[in-house]
Formats: sequence, structure tokens, C-alpha cells
Amino acid sequence: MRILVRTSKLAIWARRLALFAAALILISTGLHFFGQIAADVFEISLAIGTISAAAAFLIGIAAYIRLWFTGDRGWGPASVGFVLGLACLAPAGIALALSEIYPSTADVTTALVDPPQLLDARPNDPDIDSETVLASFPNLITRAYQIPPEVLFTLGETLARANGWEILAATPPTQTSTGQLNALRHSLLGFENEIAFRVSPNPIGALIDLRAASLNPVYHDLGDNGRAIEAFLLALDDRVSTYIQDNMVQAVPAEPPVPHSDLPPSQEPHAQ
Repeated sequence: MRILVRTSKLAIWARRLALFAAALILISTGLHFFGQIAADVFEISLAIGTISAAAAFLIGIAAYIRLWFTGDRGWGPASVGFVLGLACLAPAGIALALSEIYPSTADVTTALVDPPQLLDARPNDPDIDSETVLASFPNLITRAYQIPPEVLFTLGETLARANGWEILAATPPTQTSTGQLNALRHSLLGFENEIAFRVSPNPIGALIDLRAASLNPVYHDLGDNGRAIEAFLLALDDRVSTYIQDNMVQAVPAEPPVPHSDLPPSQEPHAQ
């Protein structure tokens, strides 16, 4: 007598949902990164993919339990649903962890009273808690450097280009006027952020203030803008230090050669 061994439907559905979630998350991420879909469509796709991944993960667990007691086939599909579903849940878990670690920096600046202006002229976000942001990003403060404002602006523009930011507008400063640069930065997932830095003349050299804002409506940017401009300021510190050191070496005159006497040591004059 032949015993019919069935394949668990739970295992099959776990695999189907996991493959759907993985395809949806990967395809929507690629399309959003290359600007083929809007941010709100991308967020909806991520939400659907995450829900499908969670369902695949839970159904995979249920399939394991059923297979253990019934002896049906389906360990492979159940494993695909469990593992792939868990992998697709990883981005949501990382986002949840970052939202707990960092405050929202959807609109953050080093100059709270008079922040650099963005090209879309949006007001500074009143919901951003400046004290909380400064506690998480202690380097987000106005910088004062003992170098000419024109040099500081050039160093900042060079660094922005090196970071891959798209320059939208640039007005260099002078010894008596303020200059500003606006740039577009894309996050890892393709979200657009505008970065603006302002260079002002100062009695000791120059001041620089930064502002970063998300151009897409987001509830929480997971600290992305804060990390971006903090890294920019730290890198700018290094470039300014290198510039000052190089120019100090060039400014120090060479020591004059010590005159050499042809007289024997015993006949050389001695200081009285």
C-alpha cells in the first residue's frame, strides 16, 4: 500500500510571500535610487514588502511546527520563507534601532537663529529639538578658522564635490561679504537632501555654518542628515589643518648659513 506524503501548504505560502517581499523591496529600492519612482511610492512599497516578509517569517515558523508533527514534505520551502523573510525584515529592524539611537535631523543646522537658506526657502523645522540633536551630534556647531573666507569656501566646495554632492548654486565670499553653497545629496536609499553652507568673514579669519534638510516629507530621517554634515565638518577640520600646516612651512624663512672661518680653531676669535 502506497502512503501519500503531502507538501505542506504553509511551507509553500511562506516561500511565496518571502520571494514576493524580497523582489518588491529590491526592485523598489533600485527604482527609487535611480529616480524612477517617487518617495511616497517607495515608502508604500517598503511597507508592503515588510508586512509580507513578517508574514513569511511567521508562516515559516508555523510550517516548521506542522512538518515536525505530520511528517509532510516542505522543509525546503519553509526554510526559504523563514530565512528570506527574516532577511527582508533586517532593514526595518535597522531603521527601528536608528530611530531609537538618533533624533530626527530632517532639518538640522549649526546656526539656530539664522540658518543658511535653502533654495526652496523652507522655514527651519520647529519640531527639531536642538539640545537633543547637539547631544547626539556634538560637532554640529559653528566653525571659526584662521584662514581667509575665500580659501575656506574653496576647501568646502572641493570637499562637497569629493563627497559626490551635486552643486546647485555657489556664491563665493569676499573679505567683506558672505558666500553660500547649496548642494543636493542622495542618501543610501535614494532620498534627496539639500545641504547649504555659508561662509562669513570674521576678524580672525572666517566662519562656516551648515544646514541639511530632507526634501522628501519624512517623519524621521534616522539621523542621516546629522551624520552627513557632522562628517563633513570633521573632514573640513582636517583639510583646514593641512592647509594651515602647509602654508606655515612655506612662510617660515630658511635660516641663514653659518659663516665658516678659515682660521685654525686656536686662532678663532672668542666672544667676550
